[in-house]
Amino acid sequence: MRELTFIRNTFKVGKYMSRSCDVCGKGSMSGNKVSKSYNHTRRTWRPNLLKIKTEIGGTTATINVCTRCLRSGFVTKKINVTPANAGAPKAAN
Repeated sequence: MRELTFIRNTFKVGKYMSRSCDVCGKGSMSGNKVSKSYNHTRRTWRPNLLKIKTEIGGTTATINVCTRCLRSGFVTKKINVTPANAGAPKAAN
């Protein structure tokens, strides 16, 4: 598995929003929808993006990741770990 290094300045933070994966750069594609009668209509294909919280350089960041990068293990999700007995009722003494 290859090691990915993330630079904080490369991510669109704040007011910028793009329909592209922050890991592999996969973005929207355009082309034609072709009907049975061979009429061509313009359309776009968008990547399947998820907003994932991950740890980058010791800080938590939310990035756009396509599902293929997430499945391939290029990014690991940051999971909030709760204690084992957090939801258990307290024993009455």
